[in-house]
Amino acid sequence: MELKYCTRCEISAPGEFLRELAHSRNRSLSEMLKRARQEDSYLGRESSERSAERRRAEAERLQQYENELKQLEEDNAYDALDKIMQGNDIDEIVVRMLTDETRRNLENKINALKWKSQDVCDDDIKQTLEEYERQGYIEIFEGNVKITSKGAKRLASNTLQRILQSLGRMDIGAHPIEDMGFGSDLSAHTRRYEAGDDYAMVNIEKTALNALKRSGRLTLEPDDFEIHEEVHQSKLCAGLIIDESGSMRSNHKLEAAIDTALALSELIARDPEDSLKVFVFSEVVEEIPTWALVDRVLSSGSTDIRAALRTFRESVGTEKGDRQAYLITDTDPNTEDGRFVGFERAAEGVMAEAWCYKQDGIGLNIIMMDDSPHLKMLASALARRNLGRVFFTSPDKLGRVLVEDYLRVKKERL
Repeated sequence: MELKYCTRCEISAPGEFLRELAHSRNRSLSEMLKRARQEDSYLGRESSERSAERRRAEAERLQQYENELKQLEEDNAYDALDKIMQGNDIDEIVVRMLTDETRRNLENKINALKWKSQDVCDDDIKQTLEEYERQGYIEIFEGNVKITSKGAKRLASNTLQRILQSLGRMDIGAHPIEDMGFGSDLSAHTRRYEAGDDYAMVNIEKTALNALKRSGRLTLEPDDFEIHEEVHQSKLCAGLIIDESGSMRSNHKLEAAIDTALALSELIARDPEDSLKVFVFSEVVEEIPTWALVDRVLSSGSTDIRAALRTFRESVGTEKGDRQAYLITDTDPNTEDGRFVGFERAAEGVMAEAWCYKQDGIGLNIIMMDDSPHLKMLASALARRNLGRVFFTSPDKLGRVLVEDYLRVKKERL
């Protein structure tokens, strides 16, 4: 995306600057000024273009002042000649010319413009930031720059657009509810059991009553079984669970996770039936609004994956429709309930929680951003027991992997 400077002070493409800002750890105004001067940043480029526009305007003013001074000197010269012809004192005429206030003001303005630095100055950078603030994308408060919810929304839109462009054109419209959609609920209506029906759908009460009605005893026959009808729903409740432990700060992993969360939130918002919950965790778990990710002062510490998974599972316990968790991590589980317990014990806890997911009918998708032996071991154990899907990917592919998976599953359920 090409970033263009607008002479009317309208920022036409703020997405790249907002992405750059979201990935910055230090967002103090002084650091922003320093970075814009020293690095090839979008803020620096915009400020440079603003500086160039300022210098063009200053050159025009300089030419105007010089023309005015030249005209003033010519007028004063003619006026002095007239006064000399009239017999006025020459010394008084010279003093009057040299002390002329208009002349002095013009000379001061000309000197100020001539000696002004031609480099990007702090005012150029501040004015660029103030324009972003005027448009509502950022907030400058007490010397720090924050991205607003409007800015996060714009950043999410740009991020999703970039990911979709990398995937190619795909159909992301809403799907019809009357067709088979995401997930299912149980209807109050039942029917007789048929070969191949899931025993989890058996209506125990009606089945027992059928047996009692038939023989007067609780002895079950195949014809006694009653099955709940499934009512298919289009609703999806997705959970993005992001590891914010120290290792996620390397190799742009955390930045990729933030971009992915924003892109998914923008994509999921296109279907009013769907929703996205975002959790961040290390040794503690916290649910936050998606847009708050861009301004979060991230913690660090050990990794309690079981607690993170449990928190999402409990938060969607009463939700209807399809429930899918996407856990993003690069670290071996090593903590439970605030205590460091090591990988083996923590991995057992993760497996137990994954089993709860299966029992509750919640999809578990674990995205590994590292291929350490311990993570491979955990992934293999999950796969063997059919307790969820595991992806191994890199930061530059994370957004594409999750967005493509969401679109693929959505399309398959149409």
